[in-house]
Amino acid sequence: MIKAQSILAKLGRTEEMLAGLSAHAEELAKRGIDAAFITQLTSIHGNARDAHAERLAFKARMMEKTVERQQYLDAMQALYSVARKQVKIELPPETWREFGIVDQR
Repeated sequence: MIKAQSILAKLGRTEEMLAGLSAHAEELAKRGIDAAFITQLTSIHGNARDAHAERLAFKARMMEKTVERQQYLDAMQALYSVARKQVKIELPPETWREFGIVDQR
């Protein structure tokens, strides 16, 4: 198989190969492509397909968590900004460093 093919292309080509092997099993058996070979290829193809599906599901979960994380970060930044503003209004600049504020008024 060509290296640059996508995973789905490789899976599809293997499905086509399996269909062809099954249709011409008798002719190919004398070349070593017997039922055991076809069964092994079918099993490996199924495992690859399942692993790909699991990877896609994992990627979807990661994207969901990325959105959730960004929502938390946005809420945190909004509250942080309010607290920072109040510290700068209410307290003298000498105490700002205690809050991690290093800019000047």
